[in-house]
Amino acid sequence: MAWNTTTKYSASEEMVKSALADGWVFEISCEGEPLCNGSNDFDEIMEHIHSVEVADVHLQKKGEKDDWCCIILYNGEPDCEISDCIVGGYVDQWCQRTDYGQKKGEL
Repeated sequence: MAWNTTTKYSASEEMVKSALADGWVFEISCEGEPLCNGSNDFDEIMEHIHSVEVADVHLQKKGEKDDWCCIILYNGEPDCEISDCIVGGYVDQWCQRTDYGQKKGEL
């Protein structure tokens, strides 16, 4: 089943779309409990992110340094939804380049 957004705007959804388009795969966990591993399926990834209050998101891409971020959906604002990430990593660069996905022309 295709993922249907539950919010008017979601920085995490935009980041996941962008990362998948750039060839990254995702591992989602919560409090150390794995939810999915090595997924490149948008619907599966978003289902797991939305199934918990705080998601630990690990991104991997062959030839690139692994990346990580924390997604807290109940924060409500795009710059708070992706609450932490590795400085200089893919997610950090995406957040800076797109203003957390709000600059649609630069996704």
